[in-house]
Amino acid sequence: MKKLSYIGLIGIGLLVGCQSGVDVNEPPAGAPTFSGEGYRPIYASENEVNQVTTEAPQPLKKPGKIYVRGNYLFINEQGKGIHLIDNADPRNPKKMSFIKILGNVDMAVKGNFLYADNGPDFVVLNIADPTQVKVEKRIKNAFPSPAYPPYNQTYFECVEASKGVVVGWEKVKMNRPKCFR
Repeated sequence: MKKLSYIGLIGIGLLVGCQSGVDVNEPPAGAPTFSGEGYRPIYASENEVNQVTTEAPQPLKKPGKIYVRGNYLFINEQGKGIHLIDNADPRNPKKMSFIKILGNVDMAVKGNFLYADNGPDFVVLNIADPTQVKVEKRIKNAFPSPAYPPYNQTYFECVEASKGVVVGWEKVKMNRPKCFR
């Protein structure tokens, strides 16, 4: 029961960070044709999203949140997963592994469990052995799939659900995007 309470609290915390009621519009009437940088969704298949794996350490490219558990640091790599670093000697931290969790933005740790978003799903990972993480539970479609990038006043390529699950956004040069927020 206690574990389910933590899952509920973490789930609520992750949802509170999401915006709702935001309109996705075509560019305003009479607006000049846009040509410049905008955002394009990064897609993955549902099968790819469901594959949470422990891999070799990877370089930090776009780090996000950091969580400390004992001598371990868990550092989010936005949209990709979580770096695991042994920080027993803070002057010489050692990269241990990378937990691949597509679409990951947020995480929390309690005891031997790491709670994380995994695209639209919520996953509970057993981290008793942080070098061999195991999925304990998956709650499908716990979070709404993002229909727009996490930025305002920007142009973007409209999401096409037939292409897969949106696991992130990338800034690219674009010509005449149909969506704006």
